[in-house]
Amino acid sequence: MIRPLRPGDIVAFPYLDAVGRYVGDDATPIIEWYVPPGGPLCLGHPSALTTADVDEIETMVDSGEVVIVATGFDSLASYHAHRTYRDCDPRLVAPGGAPTTNHLELRAERGRGARERVNGFLKHPTVQYQHDPVTKPFRIALTAVYEGRDVAMAVLGRPNGRHNADGQTLELYRFAAHPDRPANTGSWLLSRCCRCATLEGYDRLLTYAGVQNDNDGTMYRAAGFTHLDTTTADLREWQSRSGRVGGGTYRRRRYRRCLSKHSLEARRPAGRVDAEQSHLTDRGTAHGGADTSLQDIPQGDLIQTREDTLGRRGGSLSPDTQALFEKYSLGVDETIGDTTPAPLVACFGYRTPEDALVAALAVRDHSGEPNPRNNSAAVTLASVAVQTPLLAYPVNTLRALIADAVEWASLHGYATVETHLENPIAVNALNGLTTLVEAGADSAKPIEIASPTTS
Repeated sequence: MIRPLRPGDIVAFPYLDAVGRYVGDDATPIIEWYVPPGGPLCLGHPSALTTADVDEIETMVDSGEVVIVATGFDSLASYHAHRTYRDCDPRLVAPGGAPTTNHLELRAERGRGARERVNGFLKHPTVQYQHDPVTKPFRIALTAVYEGRDVAMAVLGRPNGRHNADGQTLELYRFAAHPDRPANTGSWLLSRCCRCATLEGYDRLLTYAGVQNDNDGTMYRAAGFTHLDTTTADLREWQSRSGRVGGGTYRRRRYRRCLSKHSLEARRPAGRVDAEQSHLTDRGTAHGGADTSLQDIPQGDLIQTREDTLGRRGGSLSPDTQALFEKYSLGVDETIGDTTPAPLVACFGYRTPEDALVAALAVRDHSGEPNPRNNSAAVTLASVAVQTPLLAYPVNTLRALIADAVEWASLHGYATVETHLENPIAVNALNGLTTLVEAGADSAKPIEIASPTTS
């Protein structure tokens, strides 16, 4: 890269094993150097500031003696993290503090570039998170934000241990916060993690404390987690590959938060679990849920569930949900034979205590993105099916499903929820929800419900 130097440029002397960051301004241009001890340009270790002769440095850039290797870094430590850890870019985040949790907002990290942003925060020199960065795919990361600066971050995904990968458990992989965070930031963010996991269709949230810093998990207990056990791991014999050195011992405390009060609540269909993991589930998907002998079922007796199975490029409906849409759809068809539907991103349902499915709402992504996870603009309330003769208050039932869908969309960072629902029952359910809607339980920012845009 041959061009004039800019503030934040990382320059290197290839033959002298030295790296510097240009801190220049018009008054006193400075280069912050990092040189190994005893090196030919050793100006101090680990760093030293020197006044830069910009003309001389730029001449060396033109001749190839100095190479501009990167730009936009606010410190050499940030550049070191970027070089050391895969998928880590501290330039994508701006950590900062906040006065109180009342000033915090929530942002979802998912889709394209999410891992670089997450690891950039975890390994940012200001945050100094002690554990390794995230190296495998995760479901979502939730960030507490104040005036555009990241205060804390929590990363959620499939459990690492196969014995916990039962399709009903979500794991909190990482939690990190700015040193100047307000009191109770951990509880504030964990409560939103729990709500997000519930709306995603999980029954339990699992996490670990004290992996490297012997943290006793006070934050988790304050957020309603239960301490399950404490184990001591011995890494001194971890030498499974050439050059690997054992890591000593550490204590690990395991915590769990139960999210559902009923055995059916927040359930995902069994198809979400790998075939070899199916023995871990204690219940499957009922395939006769579209019929029930009950009449005038009150809203309080219904149990909210998730009726979609996750997929790489969108989800799919459970068999009994497909049957419900075929028989009781209000408006747009959700039949199995529909060959060109927009990708399904969520489907919320209500079941009776006897496991009969009586209502379902499908949420789809009409953005045209090849991967729906990269879309943060809008999702669509695409279709709904309700067994109206069986429900005491079908409008209230559908309104509750819409509220769940809106809260889910808000937690996932969507700006707008569009609606294709035109049936009179659906329109009545939407009445009062067509303006800015505050997400339930104060979990996220308000979100707009709007009619779909036309091109």
